[in-house]
Amino acid sequence: MARLLGIVAVTLTALFASSGVAYKEKPSIFTFGSENGGYQLGGPNLAPEIRVSSNDGSNLLRAANDLATDFGKVLGVNGSVVTADWSTTITQKSATRPIIIIGTVGKSSLIDGLISAKKLDVSAITGKWETYTYQVVQAPWEGRDAVFVIAGSDSRGAVFGLYDVSERIGVSPWHFWADVAPTKRQYIWASSAVHQEGPPSVKFRGIFLNDEAPALTGWGGSNFKRSQYNSPFVSDFYRLIFDLVVRLKGNYVWPAMWSSMFYLDDPKNGPLANEYGVFMGTSHHEPMARADKEQGRFLKGSWDWRSNKGGVQAFMEEGPNRSKNWSTIYTLGMRGSGDAASATLSASALEEIIAWQQSVLTKATGKPLSEIPQVWVMYKEVPGYWQAGMKVSDDVTLFWSDDNRGNIRRIPIGKEEQRRGGSGMYYHFDYVGDPRNYKWINTIQLSKTWEQMTLAHDSGNKNIWIANVGDLKALELPTAHFMALAWDREMFDTPGSTREWLKSWSARQFGETAAEAAASIMTTYGKLTARHKYEDLSRTPFAFSSSNYDEVELNYKEWTDLVVQAQAVYDKLPAANQDSFFEIVLHPVLAGKTVYEIYSKVALGSRYATEKRISTNKLGKDVQAAFTEDQAITKRFHTLRSGKWNHFMDQTHLGYNNWQEPSSNTIPRPTTITAAAANTIMGVAAQGNTAAFPGTARLTTPPLSPFTPPSVDRYFDIFARADGTFSYEITANATYVNVTNRRGTLSSPNGSLDIRAIIKADWSLAPAGSSTVAFTVTNLNQTGTTATVLVPIENPTVPADFKGHVEDDRTVSIEAEHFAEGSSKEYVVVPDYGRTLSGVRLPPRTPSQQPAKGFVLVYPFYTLTNIADASVTVYLAPSENANPNSPNKYSIVVDGGSATTVQVVPLTNGSNQPAGWSDAVIKGAYVKTNKVGRLAPGKHELKLYLLEPTMIVTKIVIDMGGVKSSLLGPPESKQV
Repeated sequence: MARLLGIVAVTLTALFASSGVAYKEKPSIFTFGSENGGYQLGGPNLAPEIRVSSNDGSNLLRAANDLATDFGKVLGVNGSVVTADWSTTITQKSATRPIIIIGTVGKSSLIDGLISAKKLDVSAITGKWETYTYQVVQAPWEGRDAVFVIAGSDSRGAVFGLYDVSERIGVSPWHFWADVAPTKRQYIWASSAVHQEGPPSVKFRGIFLNDEAPALTGWGGSNFKRSQYNSPFVSDFYRLIFDLVVRLKGNYVWPAMWSSMFYLDDPKNGPLANEYGVFMGTSHHEPMARADKEQGRFLKGSWDWRSNKGGVQAFMEEGPNRSKNWSTIYTLGMRGSGDAASATLSASALEEIIAWQQSVLTKATGKPLSEIPQVWVMYKEVPGYWQAGMKVSDDVTLFWSDDNRGNIRRIPIGKEEQRRGGSGMYYHFDYVGDPRNYKWINTIQLSKTWEQMTLAHDSGNKNIWIANVGDLKALELPTAHFMALAWDREMFDTPGSTREWLKSWSARQFGETAAEAAASIMTTYGKLTARHKYEDLSRTPFAFSSSNYDEVELNYKEWTDLVVQAQAVYDKLPAANQDSFFEIVLHPVLAGKTVYEIYSKVALGSRYATEKRISTNKLGKDVQAAFTEDQAITKRFHTLRSGKWNHFMDQTHLGYNNWQEPSSNTIPRPTTITAAAANTIMGVAAQGNTAAFPGTARLTTPPLSPFTPPSVDRYFDIFARADGTFSYEITANATYVNVTNRRGTLSSPNGSLDIRAIIKADWSLAPAGSSTVAFTVTNLNQTGTTATVLVPIENPTVPADFKGHVEDDRTVSIEAEHFAEGSSKEYVVVPDYGRTLSGVRLPPRTPSQQPAKGFVLVYPFYTLTNIADASVTVYLAPSENANPNSPNKYSIVVDGGSATTVQVVPLTNGSNQPAGWSDAVIKGAYVKTNKVGRLAPGKHELKLYLLEPTMIVTKIVIDMGGVKSSLLGPPESKQV
């Protein structure tokens, strides 16, 4: 990965300026205007003739027919497909239609004829894996001016080139699964440029259909005839899956397996995968190409190597004998029954099992091990065997995994990179298990995927990638991103590439006019879901603070703002593009906002009840209304396009109380209150207080300062505590402060129940140093009813030459990317990462650093408080110790003092998750706090050293005695 050199700036604008072109997509050679743009491939009532050599295989012929149909979707008239050979082709002296020739180097007589005639140069792709080129070839034979040629280094390469043309002329890979409308064209021209792609960055790339009930299974049961084993996942279903996979330039699938048996549910399944050029595999606990559900039906005896070796061997042998003539990647090893650890397996037993399995593979296929793709999936407890010293053949791919929550557990270390079988990565966008399932809708932050998968790739995980995509539907966006990254890592060379890719991808799905907005919306969506997955929100106490930093309210406001943005884009789209935008963008935003509304307003209602706000009851009604809205959003999805996607939102998602999904959606009971007496109708609450008037007559807000963070308002609320009407007035004992809503009327039940008074100061008139302003809130309808709100005023002097963050409310909070000059240029800022702004990391190949030495991040800060026991809290991504020999650590040094070195994640034996993992992945962060001793008022400097490239820091907070509990930490301090 290219390093970002010279990063000393502290904004995303500066980041992009320093990183150059973020997403290096190869330019299209096609144009669509009426003017001559090169070789014409289509026009009014004109579509190409597509020629395929008869000896080039059914896979290419099938794909050629797809391309002919795709031209029809774009132009309104289909292309035609003919099989031909070179000798008959060159005798055709005239043809009025455009001609496209598609074929495989060394196999197609058409392609080889052009090569022999020195009309086509394929030296750049010959002998490479899944590589293609397409171009206009002039005067290919006598009497023909030009043809358009798509040539592949192998069959899949040719197919990928064909589908790349299809996408670039206007047919999305998501034409079925996301209802992306084809882009209508009147003309299609190909320029004289040569387009080439491949070989892929990752050799085998694909998806795992998993956790497929109730959604995918319910949908499948409504659309396909069930097999004799009652599975809906038959060849008509898999034809749709394989079409998507190859259009995404993928070549690998793990089939649905909860209640299915791929090879037995439909005898056409295996041959169909082979026809599409897709390698089939089986999941981490289904060795030797046999499904888990086959064990229950056909295994004689128990699934236990020690007590039933003969039965297990007979069962396993059937797998390669059945699949040997098709493209297959064989899962090796063994786990316990039903995705569980085995109580009887040992490292020596697994060595025996894998050696025996390899002998069966060579016998069944007649091939040497080096020619048989085979993986040992390092999932859950399995890495513990390897870490304990287990040995397996170099021909086996070590297929590492993440922690089920998107944090990779292992990168290749030492000699593992030199293994013939290489390494792979099994990654999750969906999961069933501890700490909680997440299988409803998309909760994936694309920048996190980029950060983790570039770490994997650049560290040597390049042979196989597969993503658990659950039901597939609702996970279109992370799936597309994952597959694009696996195909061409170099297109995603810089941290800003994901945002740029998202804009480009959105333009292809929804149109150019919506691209920028769609990318912005889904980037923000990823940030919001990174804070908490929907299924985790029911944990108590509620994760977001309802009293500190206005966290509940501000987080929920981000959701409501996002809904407004997404709805505005949807409303302006042409009708043809609205369904796809709804499915991929608007639906998750609407659905996510509604779930957050339920839990946020329950939490706010609990606080309001302690303040005796009558609006507590309105919040309760809002919660019930949101629950109803959740059902309405589901119905809208299910009735879209005459019910095409019915059942895909059947997954329960509200009311989790353990790791497993609830049987039905339920919501927490909202708090309600009984109205107060009419003579105490007025209430007042100050920001950050748990008490309220009239219970407490004098309230105090957090301090107001010229260094109060720009994103923060200081305020107090006036509210009704009973039904009735009252008017109020706010006065102050100082002229340099003012409030909004200085006078007003509240009325319950049919008027305004709450009103917020936001405090502002004219700092040119405010006294220097510390003082206090008193606001008096008077009930004008009730003599003698007044509340006092005290606002501490801090107006310090900060030296003009100071550059950095300034303390406010006894806190200094710094986003990690806002480091200063003097920081090491090796650090890379990952924009749109994590829960607040971004992350900072070292490039993946960076060697381990020594404590308080090497690459440093510098953060100047200015304090106003004298404290004997200040502390520093570092917020980091929940990354694993991906190199167990070098666990994630950082060092901090304040004002040149002694270094404090912190190991973020404890080491394990490889079989279990580290202590603290569950809390970290739920919250989306490891949060580590250390005392740093006395800090006096004035200038200070914090130095932070990340010691490993497998970790990423997002935020640093210096506590001067004012930090309060919250999920996200204090808002960023003002920077001068």
